[in-house]
Amino acid sequence: MARTQLPVHPDDQDQPLPVAVRSSPAFLMKQVSDLFRQRFEGVLHTQQLHPRQYLLLLVLRDEGTMPQQALGARVRMDRTTTMQAVQRMAELGLVAREDDCADRRVYRLVLTPAGRTLVDVLEASIHRAEAQLLAPLPLAAQEIFREQLQAIIAAAGPKARARCDLDESLPR
Repeated sequence: MARTQLPVHPDDQDQPLPVAVRSSPAFLMKQVSDLFRQRFEGVLHTQQLHPRQYLLLLVLRDEGTMPQQALGARVRMDRTTTMQAVQRMAELGLVAREDDCADRRVYRLVLTPAGRTLVDVLEASIHRAEAQLLAPLPLAAQEIFREQLQAIIAAAGPKARARCDLDESLPR
């Protein structure tokens, strides 16, 4: 059954949300998540990258060359999704595949100089976007906010964290 969208009256746009919504952590977190996600994806979109691809680039930059299968496992990404992401990054010249000397069936992924430069530029842009969103909070409160988010995630346990690592609803 298709959902019908109710018309929004222009005057309603300026009204505060109901108290039940403004005081609900779930609704508040959804709004904050949407704000951060829009900025994050906006930065990546300028380079035609998906969040999954950016994640793989970060891991390759920070942890170095590794087999494609190990890279996917490192970020809890299935083989097909990893292969598609790597294929796209290779097409863009961001990663290169090298044969593994020990096992000819294995490809080792290497971040190219262009990939390294791009991931550094994107990371700086994403940090600026995050800083803009967090700017209303004093610096001490920003750190507390991060710590509280990390505590909530840690308390959810490893299985819950694994399900949340990558949003599978995003297009590949």
